Amino acid sequence: MTAALRAAARWAHDARAALVLSFRIFQRTIGAKYRKSFLGYFWMVAPALLITGAVTLANQAGVVASGQTALSYPLFVLLGTLLWQVFAEAIDVPHQAFESARSYLTRVHFPREAIVLAQLYESLLTTAVRLVLALVLVVYAHGFDAGGALLIAVCFYGAVLLGLGFGALLMPFTQLFADVHQTLRLLLAYGLFLTPAMYQPSGDGWFATIVRSNPVSPLMDAARQAAAGQALAEPMTFALVLGGGAVATVAGLLLVRAVAPIVIERMLLGGR
Repeated sequence: MTAALRAAARWAHDARAALVLSFRIFQRTIGAKYRKSFLGYFWMVAPALLITGAVTLANQAGVVASGQTALSYPLFVLLGTLLWQVFAEAIDVPHQAFESARSYLTRVHFPREAIVLAQLYESLLTTAVRLVLALVLVVYAHGFDAGGALLIAVCFYGAVLLGLGFGALLMPFTQLFADVHQTLRLLLAYGLFLTPAMYQPSGDGWFATIVRSNPVSPLMDAARQAAAGQALAEPMTFALVLGGGAVATVAGLLLVRAVAPIVIERMLLGGR
């Protein structure tokens, strides 16, 4: 057996072990996490609902100008806010995976990808809850359309893919430099205002350009167009975002696998 085949066999064995272990970790943590909460899964959608209510009131008072929208304004805001929330939480998945495993990561040998996958499963679950809420409201407002519902689901899980890819690529820096993680959290907290979540940008000014350049913007636009029963205005941009998210995710997970020993060594040196 050549060295390449041995490496491939070892990688396949580690991947299989990581999948099994990650699902066991997920089963243990998700039940304990939401069993302690009376409202349970409501907290997954509560922030988006509160933001939607507040922004809708501001819009009615004339404080926020939404521009021309094909959807009712509350549904317009909710779809954008939910997608940003999905993206922002997915970015933090690799970092939080290593943070939550600090107590045993430096003491037990196991495939390091397992902790990232376990955290990803939780992100997929919360995304499913948000997606169900979005679909229920879209069906209530505009009726059921199978193609539109499928496209909305692709947008939500595309946001997970995009966020996970960026988060995995950034994980070595957020783990080794606390300032990088704090800066990222600040950008994600206020980055919602640099997306078309609450308004439709018009003109070619610098602010409109920034909003349109946000990687989540094509997903928001596509989800709203699907909800309104419209054809995609920019299908190539939408496809590029999904493809870029897939490439970033694969590259990021390979990077996590490569740098995990360095990160763990730094944890040991820091006494954590």
